[in-house]
Amino acid sequence: MNKIFYYTLSIILLMGLGASWVIQKARFSHDLPVIKLVPDFSFTNQYGEIFTQDNLRGKVSVLDFFFTSCAGPCPIMTYNMKELYNDFSQINEVQFISITVDPILDTKLKLKEYAEIQGVYDKRWQFLFSDLGQIKNLKKNGFMLYADQLPQGHAIKFILIDENGKIRKYFDGTDDASQAVLRENITHLLRNFKS
Repeated sequence: MNKIFYYTLSIILLMGLGASWVIQKARFSHDLPVIKLVPDFSFTNQYGEIFTQDNLRGKVSVLDFFFTSCAGPCPIMTYNMKELYNDFSQINEVQFISITVDPILDTKLKLKEYAEIQGVYDKRWQFLFSDLGQIKNLKKNGFMLYADQLPQGHAIKFILIDENGKIRKYFDGTDDASQAVLRENITHLLRNFKS
């Protein structure tokens, strides 16, 4: 009787260790396929400077679409992006990019004020705008996200982009568990990039 109990317990423990190993492996590089290259674009940041796809090179980037007057998910997304911005404050190879989907209201001045409210005084977090047509095109054709009925119909995704300007994974910008995996994936890309 005792032998059967210990034998069963041993099998359960081994299965648990195996499952844990599989989960850990899945959380890192093995679930970070290259989805596609970010296409050419040329937008303007909160400082009035041009920001293009070339600015993605040499850095791990997290990008989202938002608008400053959003009363829905945007405040949560901005809070989560700010947490990431603060968590990686000592690492210049990580940058954050928020693209407005309401460029009529979100002017350069408005985006600069919004950035300052978030405590952003450096270029590690870029707030970008362009004309609505270019934003829709980049969102739909570049990042494969819903782009109709903007600004309200924007996606709540955080997009992880590697140092070569390639989209690697999408994350729920409002979900804590998704944010935890995103942090790990950023660290993983950084480790591979720096080695």
